[in-house]
Amino acid sequence: MKVDFFIVGAPKAGTTSLYHYLNEHLEIEMSSQKEPDYFSDEALKRQGMYYGKNRIDNLEKYHGLFTNKDVKLRGEASVSYLFYDDVPQKIKEYNSKAKIIIMLRNPIDRAFSHYLMDYRLGLVSDSFDSIIKKKLKHKNANLFFQQYIKLSEYSQQVSRYLEVFDKENIMFIDYEDFKNDVSAVVDTAYLFLGVNNDFQPNLKKKHNTYTMPKNSIIRFIYSFVSFRKFLTNIVPKSIVKWIRNLLFKSDKKPALSNDTRKFLASYFKDDVEKLSALLNKNFSKWIK
Repeated sequence: MKVDFFIVGAPKAGTTSLYHYLNEHLEIEMSSQKEPDYFSDEALKRQGMYYGKNRIDNLEKYHGLFTNKDVKLRGEASVSYLFYDDVPQKIKEYNSKAKIIIMLRNPIDRAFSHYLMDYRLGLVSDSFDSIIKKKLKHKNANLFFQQYIKLSEYSQQVSRYLEVFDKENIMFIDYEDFKNDVSAVVDTAYLFLGVNNDFQPNLKKKHNTYTMPKNSIIRFIYSFVSFRKFLTNIVPKSIVKWIRNLLFKSDKKPALSNDTRKFLASYFKDDVEKLSALLNKNFSKWIK
């Protein structure tokens, strides 16, 4: 068997929702672990990435994430694949006919959303401004800057995939289009993958919605990788959902200050222009 398609990123750009909508389709099986990171495992290990996720490091385990023999297509959604420069070639060598889905979001909003996720998990406690303006003295300062800022510099990341894969085998999704008309985008994704696009997934179900720990003690406990691994690997999914509902609450997402938005608009300006030229689409709205 081979995995047929890959949602490669970007993080915080709707990949979790798309993963679930595709997984509902009767002709598609998504990996049981949303982000195996099989093709980026070595790069993530070299960097000592602070998330401590359960990465898959051999092909047998990777293929073991797929158990349905009756489906037409298999896919996965490791969002680390967009950033690391050797991944496109690794995927191509694994499956030369693979299809790639790249989801892109306003780089400023994506960066701040990524920060809020890490803050919620207790992985970072410093201010967003101190990280993006490189004022932070912390062992993970450079990794934080990479995760929030460098991952939002799309042009070079996208260019690597266009160099390795034929353009007709790559689908680009603008997060705003996905948010405004999810049905149309999912329908287009089904057509791109070559499955029946008459199928209607449950689009009313929300995935990866913004929540915050109910207090600082819960946030501290949840910051431990061992605790999150315990929930992921040992506790049944139905109970994990109950625990998370018990520990977290829906909350209003904090807003980014105008000064910080202006700072990042200036920072990302050149990269947004390069991406616009590369994809022949005007993304200037992102930095206005």
